[in-house]
Amino acid sequence: MQKIFVLVPILFFVCFGYYFTLNLYAEERESAIKTEMEHISEYVSESASHWLGPCDAEISPDGKFLYTACTDTAEIIKTETYFDSVSARFSLPASPTGVVLSRNGRFLWVTCDPAQQSLLPSHPTPTIPNPVLLCLETESGRVLWSVECGEGPQSPTLSPDETQIYLCARFSNRVEVFQMTDTQTTGTHTEPAPAELIHKIPMIREPYACALTPNGKTLVVSNLLINERTADEFYITGKVALIDTETCATEWVDFPNGTINMRGVCISPDGNYAYILHSMGSYAIPTGQVKGGWINMNSISFIDLRTRERTGTLTLDHYTFAAANPWDVACSADGKWLVVTHAGTMDVSVIDRLAMHIHFENSLAPYPAIGATPDHAEDLIPTQKRVFTSGRGPRAVVIGYEYGGTDDKNTENDVSRPIAYVVNTFSDTVDRIVLADNPFNSGRTILLSGKLPRPTIQRRGESLFNDGQLCFEQWQSCATCHPDARSDGLNWDLLNDGSGNPKSSKSMLYAHRTPPAMAVGVRKDAELAVRKGVESIHFMEPREKDACAMDAYLTALEPRRAPILREAETDAELHASIQRGRRLFHGNRTQCALCHTGKYYTDGRLHGVGTATVHESRPMDTPTLCECWRTAPYLHDGRYVTIFELLKEGKHGFTVPLSDKELRDLEAYVLSL
Repeated sequence: MQKIFVLVPILFFVCFGYYFTLNLYAEERESAIKTEMEHISEYVSESASHWLGPCDAEISPDGKFLYTACTDTAEIIKTETYFDSVSARFSLPASPTGVVLSRNGRFLWVTCDPAQQSLLPSHPTPTIPNPVLLCLETESGRVLWSVECGEGPQSPTLSPDETQIYLCARFSNRVEVFQMTDTQTTGTHTEPAPAELIHKIPMIREPYACALTPNGKTLVVSNLLINERTADEFYITGKVALIDTETCATEWVDFPNGTINMRGVCISPDGNYAYILHSMGSYAIPTGQVKGGWINMNSISFIDLRTRERTGTLTLDHYTFAAANPWDVACSADGKWLVVTHAGTMDVSVIDRLAMHIHFENSLAPYPAIGATPDHAEDLIPTQKRVFTSGRGPRAVVIGYEYGGTDDKNTENDVSRPIAYVVNTFSDTVDRIVLADNPFNSGRTILLSGKLPRPTIQRRGESLFNDGQLCFEQWQSCATCHPDARSDGLNWDLLNDGSGNPKSSKSMLYAHRTPPAMAVGVRKDAELAVRKGVESIHFMEPREKDACAMDAYLTALEPRRAPILREAETDAELHASIQRGRRLFHGNRTQCALCHTGKYYTDGRLHGVGTATVHESRPMDTPTLCECWRTAPYLHDGRYVTIFELLKEGKHGFTVPLSDKELRDLEAYVLSL
């Protein structure tokens, strides 16, 4: 009894202390949120906001100059690496999306995209109507020529003899080849003559990056997304293209089940291997946890270019410290090192390339391909070292050499060491990572603008949307399933509306303007969906200030111009087809506009339109049709790959039959929205 009398006051004080601590924590948290929102209000004003948005970089052959493409300020920044100082800024006609440097360092080819959305209030107005590939002189910044290219150009790649340039026209779903056989003489200088588009090579969906073998015979292209029917499908593979540059013939290499978000590509100096970064989604199982890569894993795959086969896939994640959003990969000139940027976890992986292959060959037998399970159960830990960056959003990486002998011309006696220059998109900085058996961040961070960025709340929200640190163990970010805040093209069995009824990932475009949220409207609005997403998909408690910032970012999104509209400018029949489709859409024969109405082409209501299955019989939220050219496959379960299939086989909402020609017209109009 005495013990009980002693324990009671102890328990009372413990409980009181716990309660007091919780209240104190809540007060501190509210105070922190209030302070943060006050701080945000300070930099919300347009005049105070500034950032660059670096997205790609190239290093000069002698390692003295770094050329960084900045999307938000539409310029190239030339930096002297020895002094870490900006020596020149070259203005561009639109946002740059990729750069490639000539082997003598005199010329820079840049892809520019006027449709690239920027959240910077003072973003320069594009002076060109369509995307271009341009050539500029690195000494003066003078633009020598420019030529129009496909929609969403990026990843320009130069042939070994510098007579051709390849690029990914991401939203035109093709690779474009430009010929530069001639040179032109200006005064005493010889410079590249304007390029001519000679080939358009179809790709699967959103070609994202490409790399060329040293002999120039094979172009390796990653496709960001799949383009397949996903309803009731449990084996969906991403594909990499191997293009014969002489014939333009394409071979396809299948990747593991659930492969999405294919981004970075590089090739070993001997031309034997191609390395591709991607994530792997366990779309076939309910999203009941995230631990151990249950929902997404982050991987590197390699293709043996001699046999034209994928020979392995390894995860970049540690079991309790994942590597969300692998973005870019580069190989050192001696073939020893691979460097991978992890845009979601603010670090890079430095991998001993040859040791990785030996480790792979000597490892355990492959696991069967189930969901996101990689070919081998073990990870890269024995050959992989992770190095943190000083900035946020490490994306592009380029490898050069730092010389220590003379300040003048590099000689054979100079001491050199390989350096990975890592571009931090949300911090406007470039980190130097020293490549060695024990790699490290040199600490010499290049400030591209001479000052830290001052973002708006929308820009901060964009950074958080791409931040894997908001997820338990950093397995994924919001952008993993919603790249560019759009859809990844897969079905996911989220548990917010039951289990066993997977549905297509939705684009976030206009989600905050068209409530309710989710396919069957289980969230009253997108604001609630954002907070529940962090809680139920990332398995973290959402911070209100972070959720508010992501709300602001998603609300600020605007659609890209539909590629079909540009085609219609030079195709009279296509233009006429779109107009006929418009009349059908708004006419009585189809009555499409009864539900898909208003600015966002939705009435915001739930309807049963004959799409019910044994797994899901509830009425569906009317989705916006804005930018639906970008959201295949269609319907809540991804059962149709094209709009034409949906209209013809689904007979979606029609009151009378339509001919195939009328269906094609209607499809053309819908794809123009």
